Amino acid sequence: MQEDTYGQDEPIKRYRLESYLSYEYLSPNDIYGSWKTLSLGFYDRPQKDLTYFLHLGAFSRKEGEALLGSLGAYKDWASRLYTYSALSAGSKSDYLPEIRIDHDFNIKLGTMKNIVLIAGGSYIDYFDTHKDIILSTGITLYHDRWIWTYRVFRNESDPGSIVSYSHLFSAGYGREGWQWTYLDLSFGKQAYLATHLVNPEEVRQDSLYTALKHRHWIGKDYGIFGDLGYFKLKDGYDKYGFSFGVFREF
Repeated sequence: MQEDTYGQDEPIKRYRLESYLSYEYLSPNDIYGSWKTLSLGFYDRPQKDLTYFLHLGAFSRKEGEALLGSLGAYKDWASRLYTYSALSAGSKSDYLPEIRIDHDFNIKLGTMKNIVLIAGGSYIDYFDTHKDIILSTGITLYHDRWIWTYRVFRNESDPGSIVSYSHLFSAGYGREGWQWTYLDLSFGKQAYLATHLVNPEEVRQDSLYTALKHRHWIGKDYGIFGDLGYFKLKDGYDKYGFSFGVFREF
């Protein structure tokens, strides 16, 4: 039910239910507090070339509590083309989007169709005056049980048309029905116009994120998953997080 399974055309069961809890500790903690999340997800594959999903997340932060709902789909349009689409909406808060739209095109290349070119875009509208438009491109290589990905993102934040870039490197190993392990590394800039100031000014901060993610099938149709992550926002905060979840397929 994950995007990587479509690169390999692995057989998967029709339904998946999953739930996870996450906890993130921010430093300095007296300013930012700790973030907690409970998420529920449902995946359905009614046809061989289509999978849709529903997610609901409950968030608790120092700024208050909020909910985020998402629906989306993976769709194979041809032997060498599939897409990912998602629509998300959050309850009113200082940190969730009011609306978010994501879409990726994925084109398979090579005689084994094991090279995938990615072109995507996202639109994010927050409850204040800020909006983001993100364009991205990248490449994924499938080799034996390995998955290697590189992706670059161009973010334009309004008001101010503030442009910044970030990069993602990811290495994964495994297969459906056994285990998946991923190591992700992302770095770049976070940039926006600070409109809460008397004289709005551009804010531009370096960021670094790394995470180790693991999903393991305990039986043929159920298992556990989780991750350990670290995020650093220069002149902002350090964040240490972990999550744990369970899933069931049928």
